[in-house]
Amino acid sequence: MPWHALDATEVAALLAADPGVGLSQDEARARLVRVGPNRVGEHRERPMWRLVLDQFASLVVLLLLGAAAVAWSLGEGLQAVAILAVLVLNAAIGAGSEWRARRSLARLRALAVPQALAWRDGHPLSVPTAELVPGDLIVLEAGAQVPADARLISAAALRMSEAALTGESLPVGKNAQARLASDTPLPERSTMVYLGTGVLAGAGRAMVTATGLATELGRIGQMVALAGERATPLEAQVEALGRRLVVLALGICAVVGVAGILHGEPIGLMLETAISLAIAAIPEGLPAITTVALAAGLWRLARAGALVRRLSAVETLGSTTVICADKTGTMTENQMTVTRLVLGGRSLAVSGGGRSAAGAITEDGARVDALADPLVRLLLTAGVLVNDAHAAPADDGLALGGDPTEAALLVAALKAGLDPAALRLDWPRRREIPFDPGTRLMTTFHEGLEGRRVVFVKGGPGAVLDLCTRRESAAGPVPMTDVERRRLRADNDALAADALRVLAVAWCPEGWPAEGLPVDLVFLGLAGLADPIRPGVEEAIGRCARAGIRTIMLTGDQRATAEAVGRQLGLPPEAIQSRVTPEGKMRLVEELQGRGEVVAMTGDGVNDAPALARADIGVAMGRAGTDVARAAADLVLTDDNFATIVRAVEQGRVIYANLRKTIHFLFSCNLSEILTIFVAILLGYPTPLLPLQILWINLVTDTLPALALVRDPAEPDMMTRAPRDPAEALVTWGFGLRILLEGALLAAGVFSAYMWAAWQDGPGPRATTMAFVAIVLIHPFQAMHCRSERTTWWRLPVNPLSWMALVVLVALQWAAVGYLPMSRLLSTEPLALTDWVVVSVAVLWPVALVEAAKAWGWRVSLGHARPKRNGPEPGGRDENLRNP
Repeated sequence: MPWHALDATEVAALLAADPGVGLSQDEARARLVRVGPNRVGEHRERPMWRLVLDQFASLVVLLLLGAAAVAWSLGEGLQAVAILAVLVLNAAIGAGSEWRARRSLARLRALAVPQALAWRDGHPLSVPTAELVPGDLIVLEAGAQVPADARLISAAALRMSEAALTGESLPVGKNAQARLASDTPLPERSTMVYLGTGVLAGAGRAMVTATGLATELGRIGQMVALAGERATPLEAQVEALGRRLVVLALGICAVVGVAGILHGEPIGLMLETAISLAIAAIPEGLPAITTVALAAGLWRLARAGALVRRLSAVETLGSTTVICADKTGTMTENQMTVTRLVLGGRSLAVSGGGRSAAGAITEDGARVDALADPLVRLLLTAGVLVNDAHAAPADDGLALGGDPTEAALLVAALKAGLDPAALRLDWPRRREIPFDPGTRLMTTFHEGLEGRRVVFVKGGPGAVLDLCTRRESAAGPVPMTDVERRRLRADNDALAADALRVLAVAWCPEGWPAEGLPVDLVFLGLAGLADPIRPGVEEAIGRCARAGIRTIMLTGDQRATAEAVGRQLGLPPEAIQSRVTPEGKMRLVEELQGRGEVVAMTGDGVNDAPALARADIGVAMGRAGTDVARAAADLVLTDDNFATIVRAVEQGRVIYANLRKTIHFLFSCNLSEILTIFVAILLGYPTPLLPLQILWINLVTDTLPALALVRDPAEPDMMTRAPRDPAEALVTWGFGLRILLEGALLAAGVFSAYMWAAWQDGPGPRATTMAFVAIVLIHPFQAMHCRSERTTWWRLPVNPLSWMALVVLVALQWAAVGYLPMSRLLSTEPLALTDWVVVSVAVLWPVALVEAAKAWGWRVSLGHARPKRNGPEPGGRDENLRNP
C-alpha cells in the first residue's frame, strides 16, 4: 500500500482508526494477536548444544585426548577413562559457565524495554514498542526513535535523521500535508516516518502503517542491535595474554618432560606428566572467567541502577577521572514545583506539592483569587498554552507527562483553579517553534474560537526580556521603561539566588507575524521553580573527590541559580558550568580529553548525543532521557541519579580488580605446579605430582576459588584510590614479578611437604600424596591472599564463597585420600596425623609470609598509579577550564 501517497484521512479510514483519539486498548490487543509483536531481527543466542560443541574446539581438549591416548598405550585403561571423564567435565563446566553468563546478559537486555508514546482510548500512554499495531496513533518528540513505519497526521517543524535507513546524513524535513506520487522514492517520502529513524527537532503525530518485518527496515533486514558480539578491549587483552602463556607453558612443559627423561624417568610417564602439566598451566579458563566476571559485574551495576549498553564501558568506568553531570534530574530530583510568581511589581508565593492540585497562591500571606485577578490569570494561562505537558487525575494526586518544567506550570494553573484542557480547546495551537537550546525560547501560535490570533513565548529571562518592549498592566500593554527592565532583572537575580529555576513568559495579543517572532512582545511575568537536591548526591560528590575523580556540574540555568545549587552540594564555582548548550558539552569533552582526562558525560536530549558518543563514558537518563541519547550512550541510569554514576564507577573498578585477582590466583598457583615438578626433577627426584592428580587440580582446585574471586565484594579502600591508567596492561611487569615470586614461594611450601616425606620414606606414594594434598589446599589460602594487593585478608569484607571453596576443597581432598575408590584412581595413600600437621604448615607458611609482607607495608610496584594529570586536584580550582 503506498501509504505516503494517501491523504491522512484516507489512511485512517483504511486502518479503521480515529486520528484524534487513537485505538482503544481492546482493539489494540486484538490487532496484536493478528499481526504479532513489533520486533525485527531479535537477538538470537547460540543454543546449548552449540556451546557444548564449542568447548571441544580448544588446545586443552587436544592435550587431554593426547594424554588419554598415551595412558591407553601404556595399558592404563582406567586412567585413560578418567582423563576422558575429565575432558567431558571440563567441557560441561565451560559450557555451563558461558551459558549462565549469556543468560545473565540476556536478562539484562530484557530490562531495557523500549517504550513509545501512543494514544489509546483518547489518552497518551507509554506502550512497549513491541505492542504497537497498525492504526496506533504515536507521538513524535525531539529525541525519540520512531518505533514503527507511520503516516504523519500532523507535523510541526519536524526534522528527522534517516541515516540508519537511507544513508542520508543531513536532517530530513517532514510535511504531513504534502501530496506525493505513488512511485516517490523512499528518501523523498516527506509524509512518512520509518522504524529506526530518529526525531532531531520538532514534534508531530503519526499513524502506524506497518510493524515488525512488514516495515521498510524489516524488509531490508537491518536492525541496530542493543549490544554487539565484538570482544571488548579487556577481553582481547585477556585472549592475547592467554595465547602468549600457551606458548610459554608448552615450552616449559617440554623442558620438564625432557629433563625427566634425561634423569631416568619412564618416557611414557614423563610424556603424560608433561601433557597434564601443560593442561594445568594453560589458562584455558581465562576467557570464560572474563565472561563470568563481566556478567556478574553487569548484574551488580544493574542492581545499582545502571544498565550497560556496551561492555567496553565496564573497563573504562574504573579509569574515570572527571564526571560531567547535568544538574537537573541527575543532581536534583527533577520534580519541579512553581513556588514564586513575579508580575507587575508583585511577588506571589505558590504553596502545595508538585504533583497535587491542592495549594494556593498568596501575596503577603493573603490568598489571591487568580480567576479574579486578570494579570495572574493571563500569566498562568500563557504557561498552560505554551506547553506540551499533560496532567491527569491519579490515586496519589496527578499523573504528569512531558517535561517536568512544563508540568510544573500546569500544576500551578490547576492550583489557581484554571482548567488546562478547556483552555487548550478554546485556544487551539495552529503552529509552534519548539524549544531551541540556542535561543532558549519556545513559541506557540494560537487562534481563538472567534478567530483572534495570539502568540505565547516562554524561556530564559534574558532571552525573553530582549524581545519585550512592553509589559502587561491592569489597563493592558504599556511601554516598558528602563527602570522596570532593571527591576525585572533584579527580581530574576533574587529568585536565582534562592536556587530557583526562573522562566519568563510573554505574549503578543495583536496577531501573528508572517514568519519568525514578533519583535515587540508584551512581558507577562516570571515563574520561579524549585527542584529539591537528591538525597545522597552531596555524599557521592565527596566520594568522587576521595577517589581522585573531579565533578563538574552542568546546567542550562543562569549562573546565579547554578552557583546557589552548587553551594548546597559543596561544589566550588570553578566546578560549575552554567548556560551549557549541547555544543558546549561537546567542546568541554574534547577539552578535557585533550588534557588526558577520562570523561564521563551525562545527557538526555537529542542534541546531547554527539557529546555522549564522544565521551569516554556516555551516560544517558533512563527516565527523562530521549531514545536518541540512550542509543548514543554507553550507560543508562534507570533512576537518573548522580549517586548511581558513582556506584557504577565503583563497580567498574571492582570488576577490573576482581579479574586481576583471578589472574593473580591462577597464574601464581599454576606456576607453583610447574616449579614443584621442575625443581624435583632437576634435583633427581621423581615427579611429585602424577598426571591424574594434575588434572584433578586443574578441574577442581582452580575453578572454585576463581569463581569466588570474580564475585569478591569491593575492598574498603576501592573509592580512595587514584583512577586506573587506561593504558595500563592487565599484567604489568611489577605485577608479573609478584606472581613469579609468590609462585616460587607456593612451590617451596609444596616441595617442603614432599621433601619431609621423601627424607623419611623416600620419594614414594606417601611423598607424592603429601605434595598433592599440599598443592590442593594451598589454592584456597592463596585465593584469600589474592583478594587484595594492599590489605590483609582478615581486614576485608567477608566473602562467603571463599570460605565455601575452602570447605569444599578440604572435603574433596579428604575423599581423594581417604575414600578407597578415589584413592586408587588418584594413586594416593592415607596420611598419618603428623603428615596432616606437616601439610598444614607447608600450606600456611608461604601464604603467611606474603600476608606479613602486606601487613609490614612491603610493596612491589604494581603499576597502579596514574600519571599526574595536567589539571587541578578533584574539586579544586581550574582556571583553564572555560565555561562553554
